[in-house]
Amino acid sequence: MRVPAALANAFDASFESLIGRFAAEKELVPSAESLRSHRFLARSVLPHVTKLSMLFNRRDPEKPHGHGRAAADLESGPSGLAPYWKESSNPENLRLAYFLSFMPPNLFRVAAVWSELGRLGFRWRPRGPLSAIEFGAGPATAACGIAAGERHAAVGLPAEATWALLEQDRAMLELGVDWAGAYFADQGFADWGTRPFHRKLSIEQGLLPRSAPRFQLWLMSFFLNELSQDPAVIARALLDSWERHLDDEGIAILIEPALKAESRKLLELRRELIAEAARRKLEWFKLLLPCLGHQACGALAATDDWCHEEVTWWRPPYLREIDKLAGLDRKTLPFSYLVVARSTRSREELLPALAGTTPGERQRLVSPAHFEGKEQEFFVCGEEGKRRARYRAHGEEDPAAELERGDVLLKPELRGDVNATRISRIEKRV
Repeated sequence: MRVPAALANAFDASFESLIGRFAAEKELVPSAESLRSHRFLARSVLPHVTKLSMLFNRRDPEKPHGHGRAAADLESGPSGLAPYWKESSNPENLRLAYFLSFMPPNLFRVAAVWSELGRLGFRWRPRGPLSAIEFGAGPATAACGIAAGERHAAVGLPAEATWALLEQDRAMLELGVDWAGAYFADQGFADWGTRPFHRKLSIEQGLLPRSAPRFQLWLMSFFLNELSQDPAVIARALLDSWERHLDDEGIAILIEPALKAESRKLLELRRELIAEAARRKLEWFKLLLPCLGHQACGALAATDDWCHEEVTWWRPPYLREIDKLAGLDRKTLPFSYLVVARSTRSREELLPALAGTTPGERQRLVSPAHFEGKEQEFFVCGEEGKRRARYRAHGEEDPAAELERGDVLLKPELRGDVNATRISRIEKRV
């Protein structure tokens, strides 16, 4: 995914200064300078980062080990965060470790998805103040991610907004309300406010009361992997909620870990959403990203395959130190995601970068590209499924001279089969 440089570089020393001042004001750390102290990070933060990693890993037997990047995917576990606080004699320290170490990468993931919408030409259409909701909000991570994305890759969100934050851990919710206020103001959204709701969510009882209002923006970040229900059940519950509580021209964003089990569950949910929306004849249901259509999932065609995105960022200095101490490498952040729109407009109207193409004329790179001699080799996925492909650029001026995971190829000329496809020409890369 191509993230704007301004966004990728937005979490430098200035972000460290902001989060340090905030943590000091809330008496989470001794002083704002604590984040620059190797001794403080090693003694007061690292053990609890390790504890969280162990707790999350214990509940995730499929987590890969090695290569120093495991904890990049540990933003939540299948039973939610609340049980982890209760398992510790120092829940405040665990919350601090989560806030300092796991919140910023997740915030950036959400911002990256928002920037992808902007990159493909999406523009905000609803009028009036923004009404948004974040489920399993924790420290308002996803809401703050939207603020970062809008500042550096704006799609036209209004200056006024109200964010409903739903979270089952009261202490984390209170931290989220305060952090959102500080971060919104820092990003230039002083008139964005929050309304906290301390509640445990239930698929069986409905995600929201029937009397709840409608929202224009719906966020679920690292939430699906906490649910034990079958994807078909979750799909019905989501569509029920979106029919009642997602406003016309609104969008819903779901982000999950890049692990095989969680990613495949999200892909299965996508399949069930498409099937259930067709059964209900919902003309407004549009899956926008990452697949750019309602075609069958190419990754689900094989039992051992899954699909995820990756983004690269410039980590805050203190987070680089934590990663060094913990033996982690979070320069690159993997995740899986879906973006759904409630709109009767066409996908090409919603994402103008796709204008002039049909679903069959679009391919997205779902792997990194590497060179085999003078040719780039990669996997693409489109209306006909997933395929291994090669492409030789026609000089440095070729729009696809250097391809990256997440790139969308418009009107590529394909030859061969799914196991060996050669792309002879690409009209445009976005």
